[in-house]
Amino acid sequence: QVTSRKYPRLKEVDDVLGGAAAWENVDSTAEPCPKCEHPRAYFMQLQTRSADEPMTTFYKCCN
Repeated sequence: QVTSRKYPRLKEVDDVLGGAAAWENVDSTAEPCPKCEHPRAYFMQLQTRSADEPMTTFYKCCN
């Protein structure tokens, strides 16, 4: 018979892209948002793989 339950602690999650501060000084482009159809989006490029692979582009809606 079970007399008590013990739940494991959740791991802390780090923001991979650096949080809101990483998006402060980024460029925007004429890429429409697929969710709200806003005509512009911010973008940031990061090297996520080895140096011989192309950079990964991340987009965030301007709206």
